[in-house]
This record gives sequence, structure tokens and C-alpha cells, in this order.
Amino acid sequence: MGNFSRDTFDKLKNYVGVRLQQGVPLIDADWNELEDIRKYELQTFIKWFIGDGVPKGNDGFRIVPIPSVNNDFVIQGGNGTAEGAGRCLVEGWEVMHPTSIRYMQQTLFTNPEKATEWNKGKPDNEKISALPALTVPAGPRTDLVYLDVWEREVNALEDDQLVNPLIGLETCVRLKREWVVRVVEDYRGSLPAEPVGHAFYSLARLLRNGQELKIEDIRRTGLTLAGFEDEIADARGMKANLGNRLDESLTAGGQLRQKIVGRSQFTVELENSYHTIESHLSNTANPHHVTAAQAGALPLSAYELDNRQLVSVSFSPTDANGAQRTINVGFKPRFIWSMGSANALLGGTYFGVNSYGFADLKDPAIQLCTCEFIQKMASAPYWSKQPYQIHALYGAQFQDASVAPIRKGTLSVVVSAVSDTGITVMFGRDEPSGTGTTYQKLDHFWLMLQMLVLG
Repeated sequence: MGNFSRDTFDKLKNYVGVRLQQGVPLIDADWNELEDIRKYELQTFIKWFIGDGVPKGNDGFRIVPIPSVNNDFVIQGGNGTAEGAGRCLVEGWEVMHPTSIRYMQQTLFTNPEKATEWNKGKPDNEKISALPALTVPAGPRTDLVYLDVWEREVNALEDDQLVNPLIGLETCVRLKREWVVRVVEDYRGSLPAEPVGHAFYSLARLLRNGQELKIEDIRRTGLTLAGFEDEIADARGMKANLGNRLDESLTAGGQLRQKIVGRSQFTVELENSYHTIESHLSNTANPHHVTAAQAGALPLSAYELDNRQLVSVSFSPTDANGAQRTINVGFKPRFIWSMGSANALLGGTYFGVNSYGFADLKDPAIQLCTCEFIQKMASAPYWSKQPYQIHALYGAQFQDASVAPIRKGTLSVVVSAVSDTGITVMFGRDEPSGTGTTYQKLDHFWLMLQMLVLG
């Protein structure tokens, strides 16, 4: 830490500058407060009037998959120069990323001791953690990739250029903006608590299903103030035309004149590009002869779901992870509503989980369900239930903490294939292997899934 006399900056005092008086000593606290005032004013302007995201013309911090690799990804940067670096605004801070790197090439992954070094002298609520390796689930799971940004002091022990060679002293320390890309595995809708002085920004979702990995980019892109004037002009028209329209359409008091905007004004604006204005409330004869293809409409058969069948499927402990069932319905399925229930033996009592979901089978398919996590405990309140969502037709989690080793398991069912005559569903069991000293798998459970298949 730098050697400072005191820290006098207070955001709530609304100071906007520091005025040095003559005949008095120059104190480090005044200099530092001036710097803090200027920095805070710029940060709050960017935060409140521009927002978080990637600037226009930049593609920094895009999360890019690596072919045939599902436990790593590329964090896209720039061309290696300051001007061409990848950029992102987070809570008013500009974060710069000169060149692309992998998740597992980040300093806090390759050199986890850096976390201990940077945490030295900090309270617990300001400490950072090293990066863990990413895991690959047996079944469906959604992970969230986010950017963690903070600032730290750098002294001459790290950068010897801070020593003035003329006097041989380190006169000032520097503040450096650091960042790391982290992942919340099995994301349930909330990020971890931010350490004091840190800011988070979500970058992408990792949509996993066993070895399969899809990446959904959720960055806000195209941030710029320069384009606002053009967008307003496009929306409202040129200034002169807008003024003319307002003069003709509004009274002096700002009231809209009745029956002022008519065909004559449309004629001028559209340069006689029309012949008549039709009322399509009364004229339904398609006078302009617009075809369905021109309007982008699909054949009527594409909108109808004439076929339906209610089917069911069940799984038990005899089914291994990845077990599949093929169901023949006699038509090509297009949509599925699902309702399922599972029971598992926890502490001598069966506990049940209901789950409701759907699958839109248009490529790429969308599957989503609402499910529950049931936990049995050895003491009060003895059990708990927590809802969550996953990309599957069915999902449930069970954990029995009243026994040792703890018994736990995550069950899921997804549509794995669609044919002209039916579907194939795959069963997922994410459980500890065998009987370990900490965790053991579920011994007794039963899962029944009912599906209304439409096509």
C-alpha cells in the first residue's frame, strides 16, 4: 500500500474541484482528492448516461468456442495495439483487452498465487479468488460467463519505472485496472456477491448438455453517443421538415389541429408515389394483389397442429446416465408440453418433485422447464425446497444431508432426436460415482414424464 497521510475524498460532499492557496504546503491528500474527484465524475457520467457494454465498431470480450474443446473458450481481444484493443464499459470503467486469450490462460488460472499476493493487507470483503477449472456436466446445465473488474495499487516492486532515476525514489504509486473473466456453473439467476471495489458485467451463457456446448452472446454492443443525432433525425425527419409539420399540425398552444394532415400533405411527402389510399377495414378484396410469399407468410399447414398424442416415459435406478427411449407417434412432432414427477428416498422417506416444461422442436430446438431442488437435513427445518430452471423437458435435484456420506443426484430428461414419426428422449443422471467418503449416489428413485406431443 502507498504511504498516504489521509483520504479526504467524500462522494456525498459534491466537491467538483480543489483550489490550491499560496503560501501553504502542498499536501498529498489534496492532490489525491483532486484526482479522485475528476475520476469519479467521469465514471458516473459514463455509468449513468452511456451504460455498460461494448462500444460501436468493437467486438471486445466476445466469448468464442474452441472446436472440440468444451472446458475452455476464447476471450476475444483486439489487434495488440491500444487503439485496436477490445473494449468494454463496466459501471463507468473502460476495460481494455489488447489480444485474445483463453480462459485457462488468464493469470489467476495459470498463477493462482497472484490472488494471495494481491490480497495481502486487504480485508476479507475485498479479497479476490483464483480461477477454478471448468467442469463438463453429464446432462443439461446453463453456466454464466461474466467480467470481474477492480482496481489495485502498483508500486516500484512491480514496476521499477516508478522510481525516479534522478533522485532514486518512488515518488508516487499507480492505480491499475484489473479484470478477469469468471464462470458461474449451474447458473440460477444471481451472481456471487461483489467484493468491495469490484464491478461485474455478464458476457455470455454457456448452454451445456453433456459434451455439447453452445454459447449465447448477451453483451450489449454498439454503444456510442455519436449516432444519437442521426437516429433522432431518421425518426423525426429533417429539422426543417419537422418544423413545417409542427407549424401546420399544431395550434399555437400545442394542441393537435383536427383534419389538417390529409392527402395533400401525403402527396408532397411521397412525391405522388401513390394513386389512392385504400381503407382495408372495408375493402378486403386485396386490391394491390399482394401474394402470401411477398408478405412473408407461410402455408396454412405450417401454422396448424392437427396431430396430437399423449405419451409417457419412465426411468429408474436401472437406467444409466444417457439412457434413451424412442417414442413413435406416427407424425413429425413440432411442439411438446411436458409434466413430470420424480420420487427419491431421502432419510427413510420418499420426497417428490414436480416439473413442468416445453420443447419447441424447430431447429435449433428450445427446451425449458421449471423444476425443484429438494434437500433433506439432519436438523430443523429438516428439509427445504428451491425452484430453478434448466434447458430440458424435466429436471430435479435431490440431496440427503441427514446421512453420511451425503446422498445426492440430479435427474433430467431432454429431447435428443426428432424424426418424421416420433422423438427420442435421453435420461441424465449427474451423481457421484460409487460410494465416496463425502458423497454417494441415489439408490432409490422413480421418474415418470408425460408429454403432449403436437405436430
